[in-house]
Amino acid sequence: MKGSCLCKAVEFEIASPFISASVCHCEQCRKSHGGRGAAYGTCMKEDVVWLTGKKRIRRYASSERVRRGFCKDCGCAIYYYNKDFPNHIDIALGVMDSDPNIEPEKHIYVAEKSCWYHLNDDLPQFEKDG
Repeated sequence: MKGSCLCKAVEFEIASPFISASVCHCEQCRKSHGGRGAAYGTCMKEDVVWLTGKKRIRRYASSERVRRGFCKDCGCAIYYYNKDFPNHIDIALGVMDSDPNIEPEKHIYVAEKSCWYHLNDDLPQFEKDG
């Protein structure tokens, strides 16, 4: 599966299927993506191959344990990395150029979701991480 940022300066490939996927509604995901939340697919960190632009990725420490990767040129949010799970990385599903072959399985941090957004699907909902 291939993915890239908005300006295509950063391109990558994921060598194995996503392990899981969820839609996060926490304040940090809403703000970093500028929307109702963010859909992420979890994969093994070692399975991400950076094809171009790895040096164009900047990391932001959104908390003590979390780093968010984004393109320094276009600002596109690419990944979420939690130090508590060092072998995993969560890739924003919106940056995938090919079919990620997974759909979100749950909504997490719904206690922080925007008041103007209503969940209208049958996915499980968790107040915090599920």
